[in-house]
Amino acid sequence: MSDAMLTAVEPPSEPPVDLTRPLRPRPAPSLRPWAGTRLGEGVGEVWAAGPASIVTWPDGGTTSLDELAATAGEDLVGSAGIDALGRRFPLLAKLIDAAEWLSLQVHPDDALARRLYGPDAVGKDEAWLLLEGRPGARLVVGPAPGLAPEAVMTAVASGGLGLERLEVHDAVPGDVLDVPAGTIHAIGPGAFVYELEQPSDLTFRISDWGRPATTARPLHLDEACQAVIASQRARIVGSGWRLDGGALDARRLRLELVSGDSPTTRRPAGRSPEIVTAARGAVTLRGDGWTERLAALETAVLPAAVTTCDVVPDTGAVAAVGSLPR
Repeated sequence: MSDAMLTAVEPPSEPPVDLTRPLRPRPAPSLRPWAGTRLGEGVGEVWAAGPASIVTWPDGGTTSLDELAATAGEDLVGSAGIDALGRRFPLLAKLIDAAEWLSLQVHPDDALARRLYGPDAVGKDEAWLLLEGRPGARLVVGPAPGLAPEAVMTAVASGGLGLERLEVHDAVPGDVLDVPAGTIHAIGPGAFVYELEQPSDLTFRISDWGRPATTARPLHLDEACQAVIASQRARIVGSGWRLDGGALDARRLRLELVSGDSPTTRRPAGRSPEIVTAARGAVTLRGDGWTERLAALETAVLPAAVTTCDVVPDTGAVAAVGSLPR
C-alpha cells in the first residue's frame, strides 16, 4: 500500500456548514517524483475533493468531508452513499500531471482490500478524463494483446513487465477511460488527467521504471499478484469531450461531462453527492438563492441535500460531474 488508507472518523457535535448549497473544498497538493509543472513545481497530484478535503466553516473553523459525513450523514452523502460506505465521504477526485511515467500499478477491488486490510478498507475503481496530452504522451491500459494470462502473472510476480509487454494508447485530450480495479495501468509523460475514483489510496506498484524502491515508494509484487486480472484492460468510453451513451456508470462511480452547448440541471435530491470540476474552461453553478463560479480546474461539491443546481459551462468549456452509480 503506497499511502495510508482513508478510514471512517468519529462524528463532531453538529454539521458546521449549510448543506443546501455547494461546498468549496480546499485543493490539497502532493509532491511526486514524476511531477510536471502544470499544478506547481514538484506537484504531481492535487486532491480536488475527497474524504480528507478541508472545507471552511462560516465562523472560520474547518472540517474534512469525512468528518462532515460522520455528522451530516445522508444530507451530505445521500442514500447511495450510506448504502456504499455509511457515514463516510464516498468519492475522490484528483488532477494528475505527469512529466515522467507514474509507476506501473494495479488497485485491489473492495473484497481484496478488506481481506488484506480489514472491514473499513475500500478498493479502487477509477475513471480518467484526459485534459491535455503533449506530443508523444501515452497511457498503459493493460497487458499487450496476445500475452497469455500465465505470462502476465509471471511477469507481475517478478516485476518484469516492460512497455514491450503492455498495451499502450496515445493520451488524447477529451478521451475518457474506465479503469476498474484489477487493471494494470500507468499514466505516461506529458499526460494531464482528471481522475474520479473510490476514496482509497491503495496502490500496488509492479514496477517504478528503474526508480529505486524506497520505504516511501516500495514495490508490492505479492499484493499485485492477488489484485491483477490478467485479461482486463482499461476501456475508452468517450472521446471528443463526450461520453458514449451520455455517462459512464461504472461499478462504484458515475461520471458525466457537461459541455457549454448542453448545460444541465442537477438534482442530487438525497441520492448522492456530486463533485463538479471545471475540467476545461470556466463553469457557473446556480441554485436556489446562490451562484458559484468555478474557474478552470476548480471544484465544488454538491451535497445530496441540494435540491437543484444548474451547471452552465462557458462556451467551449466542459464540467466533469462525479457521483455514485444509479
